[in-house]
Amino acid sequence: MLGSSRDVMDIETAEAVDTVRADIRRVERSLTGEINRVETSLTGEINRVETSLTGEINRVERSLTGEINRVETSLTGEINRVETTLTAKIEDVQTSLTARIEIVETTLTTKVEHVETSLTAKMHELNEDAKRHTDVRLESMHDDIRLLAENLASLSVQVSSIRR
Repeated sequence: MLGSSRDVMDIETAEAVDTVRADIRRVERSLTGEINRVETSLTGEINRVETSLTGEINRVERSLTGEINRVETSLTGEINRVETTLTAKIEDVQTSLTARIEIVETTLTTKVEHVETSLTAKMHELNEDAKRHTDVRLESMHDDIRLLAENLASLSVQVSSIRR
């Protein structure tokens, strides 16, 4: 198939292909250059943004660290103030309650002593009443025994007189 129209390209077509190839190379070089330019530009922009944001992060970190330290100092002072105030109040309440306990103790001791004295007196009174009652009963028993003895003696005399 030599010399067929498929194998042989005419000059015009070959020139057109060469022109297209040249255009493709030119577009490729142009786009490669544009890509390199954009890459360089974006790399610079990324570096600039990274530097800027790193600086901003450092600034925010310093600012917040300072704020944290300020708040910690403030709250520590407030905690110390509250602790001191409450400790003083606790001591006041303790002193007040101790004094009240001592007063109640003294009052109750006095009342217990009064009740003890009163009960002792009542016991002595009851003891005296019991002695008087016992004495009366003993006298009554003596009388009963005396009567029995007299009656026994009288009966003995009667029994003796009956036996004789």
